[in-house]
Amino acid sequence: MNGKQLRYITAIAETGSIRGGAALLGKDASTMARTLKKMEQDFNVRLFRRTSEGLRTTPEGEAVLGIMEEIVRSCEVLSGGEALPANKALTDREMLPSSEALPGSEALPGREALPSREALPSREALPSREALPSREALPSSEALPSSEALPGREALPSSEALPGTRAIPARPAGSNLTEQEIRYLLTIRDCGSISRAAAELYIAQPSLSQVLRQVEEEFGLMIFKRTSRGVEPTEAGRVLLDRLHAIRGLYRRLELTVEEFQDMKRGTITFGMPQNLGAYLLPMVLPAFSAQYPGIRVRFRENNSTELDRLLLADKTDFSIMHFQEENAALAYEAFFDDPFYLVIPGGMTGRFGFPEGRRLLDEDLQLLGNSPFIMVARGQKLRQVADQILETCGITPDIRFETKSMETAKRLTAAGLGVTFLPGSYLTLYSGMEGLACFQLDESLGASWQLVAAYPKKGGLSRSAREFLRVLGDCLADHRA
Repeated sequence: MNGKQLRYITAIAETGSIRGGAALLGKDASTMARTLKKMEQDFNVRLFRRTSEGLRTTPEGEAVLGIMEEIVRSCEVLSGGEALPANKALTDREMLPSSEALPGSEALPGREALPSREALPSREALPSREALPSREALPSSEALPSSEALPGREALPSSEALPGTRAIPARPAGSNLTEQEIRYLLTIRDCGSISRAAAELYIAQPSLSQVLRQVEEEFGLMIFKRTSRGVEPTEAGRVLLDRLHAIRGLYRRLELTVEEFQDMKRGTITFGMPQNLGAYLLPMVLPAFSAQYPGIRVRFRENNSTELDRLLLADKTDFSIMHFQEENAALAYEAFFDDPFYLVIPGGMTGRFGFPEGRRLLDEDLQLLGNSPFIMVARGQKLRQVADQILETCGITPDIRFETKSMETAKRLTAAGLGVTFLPGSYLTLYSGMEGLACFQLDESLGASWQLVAAYPKKGGLSRSAREFLRVLGDCLADHRA
């Protein structure tokens, strides 16, 4: 999906017919018709209905077209409105020399003139057979504005416009950027490296570099500069990327709006969760959800909680399922249940400590651990944060003998008699049984529990399919814990 396709649809809506939209944009009617058909097939939503007076938008079309128009306007002013900051000219690999600027076009302050395909000469119509690079040729009937327009700004209407229609403005830089190209650029920004971004996007690095070069040539500016650590946005690049982030949010709104009219027959949800939690929950919820909604594609990303928050706030996931520990002001949370923590010790140590049966352990009970060696998961994991909080509440400075990224490894080392550890109740028997171990639930006064929650950005909320997935998850958890 790109800005050009959306302009076709909005032009049809404005004129009330495919031929009218084609005349408005100077395009072939058959091209417009094919675009409309493909868009309706991809969306699985009917945008227009035929009447004796022409095409009229359906209720679904009204909702979708409003967002399409916002995207088109945002794309058309990407390099207009507030001027992008001055930027060092691109290298000869990335930008045409300034001597190749078109006659009559004046370079913007602090930078070389934009390449010839960005600025059009004033008071002169573009020849009918000349095509802009990688774009369709402009029809001969499109007159240039009567006064010079800065590159990237929308031209003033021409007096030679088709009768009964508005003039076709010169194509602003970036107006045909695809949703995919926007996602690629934002991923480079978030990763700080082209190679890391390519790995995250599952594409070849040369292909991603080529997309970046093409977009930089489109705008006539350098978006990223190389550093010892990778790449970072230039001043102009930061402004442009912020605008692209807003446009990506509009594309997301468009997807969610379309989904509301699809009656849950099609769509995609993407969420994140820690790996251990995925092993616990996914075999439970995915079969149930897929059975009810086979047309909804489910994607999930497994990572630690810190990284999951980053992905969520970067709009790379719809929601996260995690254990709540510290509130993020930008996120909303929906709780499922409290998961209590247990002290897990080697079975042979039960007589040594004499912990009471049938009672939750208190501060004074944990003091009996004395100088016992501890086995802890690595820092940065929420399990470690809870464990550290428990020990701090008890005033215990632990003798940490081993650290591991895997709570199952911590459990197995404990069973081997190498120390004691803390585990949440849901994970006690996740990968293996409790052979050679004894466990004792901790009292809530020690801060020894965490909530299983779904987190999502406060701004934007959840799609219908995402909410339905969380409903199914809640039902599965209730059945499992009953």
